[in-house]
Amino acid sequence: MASMVVLASRVWFRQNAPAENLSHAKLPISDLEHRSMSYTIIGVIGHIDHGKTSLVAALTGVDTDSHPEEKRRGITIDLGFATFSDGSDQYALIDAPGHQKYIGNLLAGVSAVDIGLLVVACDQGIQAQTLEHAAILQSLGITKLIVAMSRVDLVENKNTLELSEELDLFLAEFGFENVPRVPLSSVTGEGLDELRALFSSMARKTKRSSSGHFRMPIDRVFTVEGRGCVAAGSPWSGVLQIGDQLQIARTGQLVRVREIEVHGIHEQRSQIGVRTALNLTGVSASEIARGDELVATDTHVPASRLLVELKTFVDATEVKCPTTIQFHTATSATSARLFGPKTIPASGKEVVIVDVEQPVVATHGQSCLFRKPYPVGSFAGGRILGTVKPASKQTTRLLKLGKQLCDASPQQRLTAWVEFFGECSPASLDLKTVVGLDGSQLQSATESCIQDGTIVSTDGKTLTSPSLLARLSTFVINLLTSQAESMDDAWLDEQSVIQRAIPIASAGTTQGVLNNLVKEKKIVRVNRMIAVPSEKTILSKKQLNRMNQLLSLYEQQRKPPTLKEAATALDSTTDAVASLIRFATQQRILIDLGHGFFISQQSFEMLCGELLELFTDGPERSVAEIRDHWGITRKHAIPLLEFCDNSQITVRNGDIRVQGRNMPQHSSPEKADHQP
Repeated sequence: MASMVVLASRVWFRQNAPAENLSHAKLPISDLEHRSMSYTIIGVIGHIDHGKTSLVAALTGVDTDSHPEEKRRGITIDLGFATFSDGSDQYALIDAPGHQKYIGNLLAGVSAVDIGLLVVACDQGIQAQTLEHAAILQSLGITKLIVAMSRVDLVENKNTLELSEELDLFLAEFGFENVPRVPLSSVTGEGLDELRALFSSMARKTKRSSSGHFRMPIDRVFTVEGRGCVAAGSPWSGVLQIGDQLQIARTGQLVRVREIEVHGIHEQRSQIGVRTALNLTGVSASEIARGDELVATDTHVPASRLLVELKTFVDATEVKCPTTIQFHTATSATSARLFGPKTIPASGKEVVIVDVEQPVVATHGQSCLFRKPYPVGSFAGGRILGTVKPASKQTTRLLKLGKQLCDASPQQRLTAWVEFFGECSPASLDLKTVVGLDGSQLQSATESCIQDGTIVSTDGKTLTSPSLLARLSTFVINLLTSQAESMDDAWLDEQSVIQRAIPIASAGTTQGVLNNLVKEKKIVRVNRMIAVPSEKTILSKKQLNRMNQLLSLYEQQRKPPTLKEAATALDSTTDAVASLIRFATQQRILIDLGHGFFISQQSFEMLCGELLELFTDGPERSVAEIRDHWGITRKHAIPLLEFCDNSQITVRNGDIRVQGRNMPQHSSPEKADHQP
């Protein structure tokens, strides 16, 4: 195990520093926490060949240009990592490439930076990538910035003063004011102590919150002989322990954590914002790459359509939409299409829709960067507002949603998303992801919105927008009004109305709306039938109660009671029950079969469906065959068949029946419910 740690400390983080530089870091993690050691990530950036790597080596004793190609060409191509401690503070330095061609590698490094260290060589001054890197830091929300004016030993004092004045103007354009500047030399050591003092004054003192599910964007992947795949990055949320199972967000593949190392030190658990290497089982280094993310299982779903608040850089040219761009967020980079206003000017801020070629993990507030494929260059930064499923003809609605989300409070964000979804479960992963709140925060925002009436919970399980409920109420009223105006009967089966409303809302939400409409007396309900109020459909409260009792005797009954049997069951007079049945048949809730027999519409439709199935197997059927197929006695079969004959559902030829022209051409509802 010890050899693995030594090998990993060299390979995983390219550390060849003297032992004394790492002595404090080798304390057990519990001791580090006990001594309140701070941990700060510093992103070292700047134009190519301005001395970034030399400065890192001077601070840490580590040469981060260890790749043969980097050595041959004398430039940093990939990310380099080094660490050093100063008293109770520990610093992880990320040496990012400055060459335009490797900006994508730089972006993978600055995705989790606390302090930006912008290196500007005194003998070369402000260059193209100096400008771009400053804009990138600003767009990614990095507010702590130090400028290292390197190679001060190669120029006269007046050159240093001139560069300092230029930097004041240059940095102000990107919103950086009163940025500390340190003239230094990696060769003579001048200014290094002052730089370390600045690090100490700006070090992260507060502990990062470990709430939420585990998520770690990957910036390095390699193989350690005898151990297998190693993935490195800085955890963004959650806590991970050895033995835990994770998921590769892009593929859904499950992996298990064999070992956790922080700067070569074996740990039992991860820490937020601390550069970490994970030895994984269940995956090879060829199956995972920079840009992938390791997440807790079933917690983060990559999205291909994003809503983003975009801000173009001060020196950017006008952007025309739609256009193809390169999109960067966390450690991922992918081609994407940008949709939004026809034009976005320099320093303009707009809500845009980003359709990425490769789906990415994205949460509310996550920073992102936009680059042009030609001419190559960064032109804007952004902040992810949320993710949505791709859909046609949705652009205008999405842009409107995006504007509602900009600078919105948690309650306003929740209201906007519920309005967009129409209805959703407060426990849904989609809602938690786009609103960007943990469980307790989301519950608090939900309770506040329900109290204010900006969202509604009709059943205690579903959050619904008031506008959806209003639209659904209008749909129901219009449907029942049309039924009353165009049909002989004004009644519709409640379940039929719920099914017709499925494109608008779920069955539970529609049921809640129907219940409210009944309470508000905007519709009337008799048993399972509903209608708009009219002289023909309104019953007194006492009549309605008796009617419901009566109809319950006929509900789903293929052998319904006669008038006399119904009166006996209700302990009422025949005349009183006959009056109720007369109303029910007039409203076509019940069907009068004659001979004192009545049947509900639903039961009759079910029997017709079964009759159709019987005729499908043979064109002619006897009364006995039909009776047995229905599972009833001749007492009920004869009135039913006579009604079918009179309605031309069947045609009688002696004791034989064949299909009539009015035979309903559908299966029975009871059986249809079980079909896929």
